[in-house]
Amino acid sequence: MTSSHRLKDLLQLQLASDAHAVLHLPFVIESLAKEDFQPSVHTQKWIPRVNSLIHSKDPGARWSGLCLAFQTAVFSRSIMLECAQSWVAAAMPLLVNQPVPTTKAAIRLLRLVLSNAMDVPEFQRQLCVPNVPKFCNALIAIAEGQSNPDVHLLVLDTLAHMISLYPSLCRPLHTALSNAALRHLNGSTPTPTPTALVDACSRLYSTLPLTGGKVGAAGLWRKSLDDTIAFAWGAFLQLRTTYPAQLYERYAQLGPPVDDPIVGIPLALDRLKAGVRVIGDLLRAPTSRPVTIPIGSLVRLCLAFLQCEADPKHDAAVDPVVRSLEDSVVPTFWILANDILSPLSQACQHHLAPHLPVLLSHISYHLEQPLSPSYTVRFLRTVLLLLEGGCHLHDSILSSRLARATLPLLTVILSKRSEADGENEQPASQGRSKKGRKRARGYEGDEVFKVGREIVCATAEEGDILLAALDVMENLLLRTQVSPPVRSIASRLLLAIYAALPQLPPAILSSDLSLHPRLYSKLQMACVHLAIGVASITSKALGIMLSVSDSTLGYTGAATVSTEIDLLLHPRVPPLVRSLPHVEMLSLFRAEESQEEADARVNIGLGIVDKRVPGQAELSEDPKSPVSGRTTLPPGAPAPRPIEMVQNAEASLAQEQTAMQVDVAPPGRSNAVGAKVAEPSVRNGSTTSRTVDDVAQPCQLPPTSLPPPPDPLPTRNAALGTRSTTTTVPPVTGATAAPLPAGDDDEDEPMPTIDLGSDSDSE
Repeated sequence: MTSSHRLKDLLQLQLASDAHAVLHLPFVIESLAKEDFQPSVHTQKWIPRVNSLIHSKDPGARWSGLCLAFQTAVFSRSIMLECAQSWVAAAMPLLVNQPVPTTKAAIRLLRLVLSNAMDVPEFQRQLCVPNVPKFCNALIAIAEGQSNPDVHLLVLDTLAHMISLYPSLCRPLHTALSNAALRHLNGSTPTPTPTALVDACSRLYSTLPLTGGKVGAAGLWRKSLDDTIAFAWGAFLQLRTTYPAQLYERYAQLGPPVDDPIVGIPLALDRLKAGVRVIGDLLRAPTSRPVTIPIGSLVRLCLAFLQCEADPKHDAAVDPVVRSLEDSVVPTFWILANDILSPLSQACQHHLAPHLPVLLSHISYHLEQPLSPSYTVRFLRTVLLLLEGGCHLHDSILSSRLARATLPLLTVILSKRSEADGENEQPASQGRSKKGRKRARGYEGDEVFKVGREIVCATAEEGDILLAALDVMENLLLRTQVSPPVRSIASRLLLAIYAALPQLPPAILSSDLSLHPRLYSKLQMACVHLAIGVASITSKALGIMLSVSDSTLGYTGAATVSTEIDLLLHPRVPPLVRSLPHVEMLSLFRAEESQEEADARVNIGLGIVDKRVPGQAELSEDPKSPVSGRTTLPPGAPAPRPIEMVQNAEASLAQEQTAMQVDVAPPGRSNAVGAKVAEPSVRNGSTTSRTVDDVAQPCQLPPTSLPPPPDPLPTRNAALGTRSTTTTVPPVTGATAAPLPAGDDDEDEPMPTIDLGSDSDSE
């Protein structure tokens, strides 16, 4: 159907009678489009038909006429300006003594007509000025006598919208509007006030200061905020009657105690939630002029919430029932503190800097405690808002504490991977005898057939914890002064997760498959931001830079090839002038880990994988004998027979081994050399295994020797996986023992004596 004939067909068929208009109204509204209301002959017929439906005696026809008028006003502003006078005059009497659908349709139509032509002065003077007070009075009457929750919410939202558009016209109605808003903000029991109703009343109350005009609005706003803070203090003290409240008595007066705590505690909690909601809406409310925010009062209220803890110990005079009821609402205080701090940080920004250390200190304490995911997510988001709000945290101890509290939240990815790998063999051994369990073997690829693997993030809140913790960690490393050991551990952990995440299937990470690409994108950018700005790190992070530059848009649609690649291609400081970082700042490998860093790593629950792949060469980690070139044979292989050597050679070997400084060979060479260290030879049907110690002369090592490869960082309880298959052996320089050939005739001859004291270079 073309747009030129759509109105004609609708008028002839679906809107031919009032009964058909009510029956086919959903189809008519769905069929209408903006192109249908271009000036034409059918448009002139459409307007009288809609007016006739509005003035019909049938309630259903009036409802359908109001809905069609609303849809027409949405698509055509010119028709709305032409018919606004008649529509307002017809819809205003339909606000009272009508069915609920008709009342809701009339409210929606009047709201649209009175707010959709603010730029037409004549329209404002002739229609809006005389009708807005009447409309608001009618809405207040509906709010006082209406019991339908949907109509009540619509009335409150419409009143808040009209006050924001016409504050001067609503000034005489300030008292009535305040009573309508506060009626549902005083709490209720035993059934708490619905959250949607509290939100609507709070939004209405936060717009009332606009009625004071440009001069008096700031004073009314401050008075409303002070009254709300005092109201919240009173409700809070009623929930702490069994605790000493000497510190808070000067901020608010404790109301009369309630005889029944089962009634009084839920009522006070409902009032406290309403007061916190009003505080948040007042901080978000627009103001015509700058206002003074009582930051100290709000911070004291938040600290009072954060300092609350459940204390099982109480005096004999304390009622245990009241104490248990008050302890049960303590976690709610933490949520309310976050609800205040979030808008406060956005409204005050850098003005909150003097109070930032004490707030983050309390939040760090709570993050260090075992919490449910819902509370952890709220604390992390609050920390992120405080760090991004323009305040700079200069306390390295506090920032390091926050980082140590956040790091264990990210290790869940590594621990879950290793747990899933380590539990593959458990179901196969259950339900069998002791002998059968001994014969059970784990085969490579069994995890494919295991359908009971646990998901890392079982709920959506756990996935939000990973995203929020990663954002907090990135901001701490970029914006604050974290101690070098914690910074090094955080960098190593982010790189380990970045390397391990592609091997984790999205379905194992979370049931929400979009979490994997979002988390990987955040990890990628976090690693890039850690590498930018330092010459020695940026040169080693080329792979991460190239992976970022693979696509011009990230997962969120934001441009990724901008500042990062520009800094890589066009450095602002020459490399020779740029200062080199400290060694402890770049300890990304285990060999460079200091004792302080190792202690910090153990305290946050991160361990080092110690198990090797079977058949892989291992380097001795005994501190007394750090050098060992022996190779570990696979399980089940015959024990090797040591090679008989001359006694003076063994003595010289022992003397040289204690004074020798051995560096780790490059990874590419160590594989080839390690393969030749122990090589079994087969002759006359007998297998012989030999182990040779590679001994090198002391030599001057180059200052630019490569460090050993990094090890993964699993948690303390579980390992990430097996270590790298690279075998490290001492470098072979000067006169060394050559590997034995496999097929020579003189294989049975004894090993010649090696004179380690000789100098081959002098020849």
